[in-house]
Amino acid sequence: MDPTTLFSYERHVDSRSLRGRTLLVTLGAFSDAGNAQDLVDDHLLNTLPSRVVGRLDMDQVYDYAGRRPEVTLELDHFDDYQKPEILLHEVTDPDGEPFFLLSGPEPSFQWERVANALRIVVDQLGIERTLLVQGFPAPVPHTRELPVTRFAGDPDSIEVRRTMPGTFRLRAPFTALLTLRLADAGHDVVGLVVHVPQYLHEMSYPDAAIALLQAVGQEKGPHVPMGTLETQAGPVREAVTAQVDAQEQLQEMVSGLEQRYDRMITSGAGAEVPTADDIAAEVEQYLAGFAEEGGDAQGEDTEGGDDGGTDDSPENGTPDAPDAPEDDSAQS
Repeated sequence: MDPTTLFSYERHVDSRSLRGRTLLVTLGAFSDAGNAQDLVDDHLLNTLPSRVVGRLDMDQVYDYAGRRPEVTLELDHFDDYQKPEILLHEVTDPDGEPFFLLSGPEPSFQWERVANALRIVVDQLGIERTLLVQGFPAPVPHTRELPVTRFAGDPDSIEVRRTMPGTFRLRAPFTALLTLRLADAGHDVVGLVVHVPQYLHEMSYPDAAIALLQAVGQEKGPHVPMGTLETQAGPVREAVTAQVDAQEQLQEMVSGLEQRYDRMITSGAGAEVPTADDIAAEVEQYLAGFAEEGGDAQGEDTEGGDDGGTDDSPENGTPDAPDAPEDDSAQS
């Protein structure tokens, strides 16, 4: 099937005039801890000049019955149908340089064809580096800097060497296939995954988006001001701190995560530093949670939180996640 019929530029756009060095990809996956992708999209599109320049034909690649869009029934009529869209935005950074943002839900069908269509777009736009960003629930404390691990089509192209501590076998998101196919075609592609505290992964967590955008800058992407995100992050940090301070069980859990995190960063005198195998085993446990709980719903949209996380019930030794503060500005 012809991949060129999947993607179309907007009628008012002359595709021959479009050029940019970087493509950011925030397509949905099996998880997006902390709503990191939504927050990145919202920040970029609402703080920087942007326009939609192209889109994928969703009727060919989206499972409407499996992931039903929302619509409002207002008394006797329907309104506000939430049409799923995969859009290509042209965004202008603070220095006046254009880059591109591909956002939307994960495609349900024809992955190879979609990847081929996007490879053609990357060729046409003269993209030099594609950066894929998302969040992952992990055993890290909210009181420390959020780690951002990297993967790439060519590992030598990674600027900051922070990889996962081992080898894992997991159900593939579309972005994994996209990474492989872009790399096969000789394109430079790097993935950035922010590790969000597992007990906060179902809430909108602006610090996750901040960590991702900082990593984007480190990996030769655009440098984006964080002012709006920092404003959103302040109340969330305060709310999380207050709820942790009010629950002894949460305090003990966070303290244990802090000790593990600090031992990984530095080997203080007499401290027992966990081995790579220890760290890998703990991450494997979290990945296993996705396979057991979210595997049957592979490809489900992640808007409003992910459904592939680990069990947060007290019976399994993990306290309930703190409630998210009511801050509409943090929602995309």
